[in-house]
Amino acid sequence: MQTSTKSTLKYFWQATKGVRDTLLVMTLAQIVAVILSFGLIPFFIKELLDLITEFSGTNRIEILPELLSILFKILLLDIIGFWFCFRLFDFLICHFESSVTRNLEKLCFKKIHNHSLDFFANNFVGSLVNKIGRFIWAFPEITDKIQFNFLPTLVRFIFSTTIIFFFAPVIAIILIIWVVIFLSSVYLVTQKYAIPYDLDEAQKSSINSGEVADSVSNVTTIKMFARKKHEEKRIDKSIQNVFFARRKSWFLWAKANIFQTMAMTILEISTLYFMIKLWINNEISTGTIVMIQMYLTGIYMNLWDFGGNIKTFYKKIADANEMTEILDLPIAITDPKNPEECKISKGEIEFKKVNFSYDKKSSVLKNFNLKIKAGERVGIVGESGAGKSTLTKLILRFSDIQKGEILIDNQNIQKITQNNLRKKISFVPQDPILFHRSLFENIKYGNLTASDEEVYQAAKDAHAHEFILNTSEKYKTRVGERGIKLSSGEKQRVAIARSMLKNTPILILDEATSSLDSKSEKLIQDALNNLMRNRTVIIVAHRLSTLRKMDRILVFDNGKVVEEGSHEQLLKNKGKYHELWNHQIGGFIS
Repeated sequence: MQTSTKSTLKYFWQATKGVRDTLLVMTLAQIVAVILSFGLIPFFIKELLDLITEFSGTNRIEILPELLSILFKILLLDIIGFWFCFRLFDFLICHFESSVTRNLEKLCFKKIHNHSLDFFANNFVGSLVNKIGRFIWAFPEITDKIQFNFLPTLVRFIFSTTIIFFFAPVIAIILIIWVVIFLSSVYLVTQKYAIPYDLDEAQKSSINSGEVADSVSNVTTIKMFARKKHEEKRIDKSIQNVFFARRKSWFLWAKANIFQTMAMTILEISTLYFMIKLWINNEISTGTIVMIQMYLTGIYMNLWDFGGNIKTFYKKIADANEMTEILDLPIAITDPKNPEECKISKGEIEFKKVNFSYDKKSSVLKNFNLKIKAGERVGIVGESGAGKSTLTKLILRFSDIQKGEILIDNQNIQKITQNNLRKKISFVPQDPILFHRSLFENIKYGNLTASDEEVYQAAKDAHAHEFILNTSEKYKTRVGERGIKLSSGEKQRVAIARSMLKNTPILILDEATSSLDSKSEKLIQDALNNLMRNRTVIIVAHRLSTLRKMDRILVFDNGKVVEEGSHEQLLKNKGKYHELWNHQIGGFIS
């Protein structure tokens, strides 16, 4: 917890870069405002009351000039303190907090996108978004507590105690002892109970957000299987966990308020008792009593909220710490410190003695060698878990090998940046995911500098233009989250058009036609033929009929290439490929 908090505060401090002068000026404005408005005004009110109570003459107008002089001083302090310093502070803190939250938002977005696909596979997207939001908005909450509560309380206490000590030392000493005991108690309660409770609540709240997001994003499955009641029970259990954690935290402070009320009552009675004794002994004036009471009332008000403010402060720290742990998480796949210039142009791919495993227990590829010539069309087949998709992940550096080299055009892909590598590779997965943006924007995503005509031509080449013209707003039609408004075939055609615009020397297709109907598959196949021209092509497929025109087919089994050759050659060999073909074609017919 302490390590995370230090790291959180470090990120917050880094985000203040560029507005630290604003922080300094607004802090000084707040200190001056508190001293003028809450520190000096009670002193002048004391002078005003002493002048009134001590006047013994019959003609009260005699002291009017002095009274007006004191009133003028109070007015001047109000103008400088309330009207100028506080208002200046308001504008400065608005600029400061909005600037820092912007910087934190940029930081989170940048850091999150640096993580590998495995990271996102192991984390709920809804939970991540929730953690980012809580991290960002924790900063203004924490800043508000410091600037509006902790800082004024500290300044008011130091200034008030100093003035009280000058007029009534015994009361100042009682106040100091009381505050030390009070704050120590609040600190102990916070450290021992409040922080663990708040952290537990924050964790359960993030889990609940992730569960809700997961359920909502799978609403089609829920409806198909009539599992509404089942989901309600699951979410209800998650909500109950948050409820119990939150109630436990809130009850703690309700109990703490009982102690706080008793402590303040004791302080108030004690100080009033000693002030009465001092007044009876003629050691302080009536005005002094009023001044001390004003100071004490101000301290009571600040300290009454102190426990709640401490609670909020640590709760926001706990909220932010969850995201901090993600920000501190080491990036699994990193770019070299001094990357080479990317020289990929032809698309020759070579695996040299590559070892790879997802964990230390099982090896997927061991001492693996493979060479794919530039412009060659290679099909990859094999049973599930044979290592087909692993091959494509390694080429794209979605995962990193443990040993060996992967070369493209004789350049080690780990010596160039991931961005430069992926700019040279087009990837069309089985289920393309589209942005909830227009069809035009989704296609243009392949090449942001493409002209409108180039986008339309790519759509025509991918056989997407026809169905796009039949949509409600044509190219301006928004496709829904992850492209949910489109059929599988339509999404594939948009993805192919996007890859056509990208225009890279290497193309990877991962089960791109496996879930399509015959009509859609024919359109996709025509589009793919357009896309595959003059490129190095790797096609991963279970549907073997899609690989008949490949230059070479690689048959994978347990991370090894057990057969290779053309479709006709492999059928003649009567090996693994022949077995797979019979299962798929002959087995289906029989």
